Amino acid sequence: MKDYIDKQGISRKEGRIILFNMDKVDLTASAVLLTAFAGIVIPIIVSYLERKGRLEFEKQKLKEQYYLEFVQALSENMNSGETEEVTIRYNHAFNNLVIIANPMVLNSLYALSDLIIKHLKENNVINYDEKYNQAFTCLIKKMRKDIHGEKVNKGITNIYCISGVAKKKKANGII
Repeated sequence: MKDYIDKQGISRKEGRIILFNMDKVDLTASAVLLTAFAGIVIPIIVSYLERKGRLEFEKQKLKEQYYLEFVQALSENMNSGETEEVTIRYNHAFNNLVIIANPMVLNSLYALSDLIIKHLKENNVINYDEKYNQAFTCLIKKMRKDIHGEKVNKGITNIYCISGVAKKKKANGII
């Protein structure tokens, strides 16, 4: 039996369907179609990945900005005697974190906030300074981890903010 292909594309000798007759013209056309397809799809994929990377970078920068604003507002609150303006700035910084921070940071933020509120309302939190330092350290470590990754806090046990009002110099330079 002679091997031939009928009009439906079936080889009568082997009984299977042949989709392409692979001569030089078909290979060239296939290569052109594949190149055109790749020329369209690859730039779309690259553009998508670049945009996704850029958005992730901008999100990280925004988190970093909000974390810094919160620490600055907390520091101002500790150093100013809690004026209304400083309290409002702290509240805005806190609320911004609620929008952008990840859950582990939020849980630490809420724990610190609850401790501060309880201390301000009841003024009877036992070992408040120690509990505050632990909660603050936990929060800052979670923020640092969120920005810089897992290993950033290796070897850090406690994190503190400096508080207190700077002393004014007298006219003769003696404090």
